[in-house]
Amino acid sequence: MISGRVRASRALVVCAAAASAAILAAQLLVRPIVGLANNGDFERVMSYAGLRYTSDRYEDKYFTHVVSKFAYAPVWARSGYLTSETLLARVARDASRPFSRDGLFDLRWLGALHAAMVVAGIALLVAAAGTLTVPAQAAAAVLLVFFFADVGYAAPLNSFYSQAASVAFLLPAAGLAALGLRRGRLDGRLLVAFVAAAAGFVASKPQESLHGPLLALLALRLAPADRAGRLRGALAAAALCAVAVLFYRAIPDRSFREVALYRSVFEEMLRDSPDPAGDLAALGADPSLAVYAGRSAYAADAPLSDPAFRSAFFDRVGYRGLLRFYLARPGRFAARLARAAPGAVRLRPGALGNFERDAPGYAPNRTTRRFGLWSRIRWGLAPVAAPWLVLLLGGNAIAAAARWRRASARGRQVPEAILVLVAMAAVELGVCVLADSLESVHRHLFTFHALCDLLLAGDAAWLLQLATRSRNPAGAAA
Repeated sequence: MISGRVRASRALVVCAAAASAAILAAQLLVRPIVGLANNGDFERVMSYAGLRYTSDRYEDKYFTHVVSKFAYAPVWARSGYLTSETLLARVARDASRPFSRDGLFDLRWLGALHAAMVVAGIALLVAAAGTLTVPAQAAAAVLLVFFFADVGYAAPLNSFYSQAASVAFLLPAAGLAALGLRRGRLDGRLLVAFVAAAAGFVASKPQESLHGPLLALLALRLAPADRAGRLRGALAAAALCAVAVLFYRAIPDRSFREVALYRSVFEEMLRDSPDPAGDLAALGADPSLAVYAGRSAYAADAPLSDPAFRSAFFDRVGYRGLLRFYLARPGRFAARLARAAPGAVRLRPGALGNFERDAPGYAPNRTTRRFGLWSRIRWGLAPVAAPWLVLLLGGNAIAAAARWRRASARGRQVPEAILVLVAMAAVELGVCVLADSLESVHRHLFTFHALCDLLLAGDAAWLLQLATRSRNPAGAAA
């Protein structure tokens, strides 16, 4: 029985890897390719990676269509925005240059690198399910391919958005951690690979730096029990925390934190507030600033550069104060979460084209429906998004906690890993909901979607494992 299960596991790993690679390649590499148009964020990565547009015209670069050809160039600007996506873009750039026939960089090199990392993550996760019954393994394999080969995940892989690095590093990190769970320990090359993948994830976007301590806890918990193993686990945890602190401290205050904080307070919190002046006073800011409630940070008369406004707001208010404000008013926070909930099930961003200008049937901002079934199913949950998210995250947390109480010391590792996933999803949602306006919250929840889908795939495999083991106890015991 066990040998048959092992053979099934190997076959499923191969099939899952081949299927996800084929579906992603059909979208990312075969013309007309699918990608995601630039909303103005690409230059943060391109400037450091040594790539430039071949045209300076606005209409040739932004929003309506995908651009797949770029000029090679030296580093041409330093925005201060650090992300592991720059490393991936640089690797793709350098690998592609000897093969460039027209002297231009083809975006598909970067898409292929992102896709290869996603496929590797799916294969690792399926391999880690090898101890489960065959139906449970198959469910995990099918769902992982169905979820992560969807165009909602695939389109950003053909882009310079830093969330592409988030999912490209998250899935291998999750797969390596799952293999560690299967073995009962995370050490040797497996530990080194996990730290590398987790560090790439933590360094992908400013919000992901907050996950460093959670992933460090996972590395500590999965470290071998002997003295040397604990020391290696502690060093791995320290490395992940150091990367998290480094990249969090490197966030440019003026261009990122301050604009986001202004939008969170003035465009979101105060816009529908019954007492804007009172809320500002509670935050520690000048109540007279209530005149800016609802005013866009990008409006011509926005006050962000006004020294008087900066002194009255940014010198007094930060995200810690905003968090304390909502903790003291849980009803207001719950209402804000409820408004954000539909965006938390929306995988695909709007108003960004998926096709190049020369694609058949091209129209500005045109998006594709191919390989988008999971995206559509997700978006169909919008009317019940809030209870659905409570059920998914709360249900997993309760089930994991209950399993932890009944389990042996080693058996507690799996529920602990589930609790880490739930905590990461909760942190991701909370940060995205509080850190900016809710107008485009769905664009910042890419990692949250991936974490939720990992939980869903795990839930399906676990339920089938319970069902199939109960039907065949002798086989399960074998």
